[in-house]
Amino acid sequence: MTERRDLRRVKGASLKEQRVSKQSSPPTVADVAEFAGVGAITVSRVVNGNGYVSAEKQKRVKAAIKKLGYRPNQAARILKGHRARMIGLIVPDLSDPFFGMCAAAVEEFAFERGYMTLIVASQRNTEIEKNEVDMMMGQNIAGLVIVPSLPNDRLKMLASSGIPIVALDRPLQGLIGDEVVVDNLGGAETAVQHLLWHGYKKIACIGYDKNFYSISQRILGYTNVLKMAELKPDIYDEASTSEAVSKIIRSWMQAKDRPSAVFSLNNVTTSRVLQALQDEGFPIPDSIAIVGFDDFPLAPLLRPALTAVRQPAHDLGIRAVKLLFERLESVEDDPPQAGTRTVLPVEFIIRQSCGC
Repeated sequence: MTERRDLRRVKGASLKEQRVSKQSSPPTVADVAEFAGVGAITVSRVVNGNGYVSAEKQKRVKAAIKKLGYRPNQAARILKGHRARMIGLIVPDLSDPFFGMCAAAVEEFAFERGYMTLIVASQRNTEIEKNEVDMMMGQNIAGLVIVPSLPNDRLKMLASSGIPIVALDRPLQGLIGDEVVVDNLGGAETAVQHLLWHGYKKIACIGYDKNFYSISQRILGYTNVLKMAELKPDIYDEASTSEAVSKIIRSWMQAKDRPSAVFSLNNVTTSRVLQALQDEGFPIPDSIAIVGFDDFPLAPLLRPALTAVRQPAHDLGIRAVKLLFERLESVEDDPPQAGTRTVLPVEFIIRQSCGC
């Protein structure tokens, strides 16, 4: 008799008790709804972040989700035509500290709003970038932040499907979208003018990626200042490897009119130039001065400390992802007819490598 009563108690046990103990099949929305004592629509609203749910019910639903170990079926949501709670981020190179800081800011902001960030690096290759955009379309991302390479048809397809795109560091070409860049031109002009103020007459400009907006603007700023001073530009714009930089520095050793100062176009190049100058025995700034475009955490610890143009990398990432979420949260049915353009100021950090 006792055994029968125990059996009936097990058969009549609540779904809550059974679901907590049963691990063979994953919990469903219906399970969460019954456990929390709410409707399935309420659970869906909490999971998707759409629609009003009282704070008390949200608390119960979240507690049920945690207790049951519920995970939304992302694949099923995509098949039903819903956008994934995921945004994409494409940068040229994650090993570059500048893009790494931008990516960290984007990911943090998205995470706080319940979105994952799919981060990939294009390696400055248009074909790789196309494949990455294809992959993100397959993941049904809600939006994309991108440091774009040259224009490609995949981005146009993405934009035509209604997915918002925000360009970071470089403008979009041939597409309507939001853009967040920095004052590359003004920053470069300030840096080169400072070197002229020190009395340096032969200033070399060294770096790579001359075809991209940010670098081309820095080269233009450098050229403008030298032309105004009636000095000849000395540009090395294909120094994309450590070996190429070292070769340039070695060639200066043989030159009678070698540069007295260097303007470096990004922090990767700056690091390579500093290493090459040290290897070849060029003391800084006594033998040659240097100013870099891009500051980095170790710059003030160098001896001498590096004078640099500081970009607001974190703020740049935040501004871009904020614009993306403004588009995602917009109630307008029609796509924007024109994108916004935000230009952030840079800061010139004077240390000792310039001769100060």
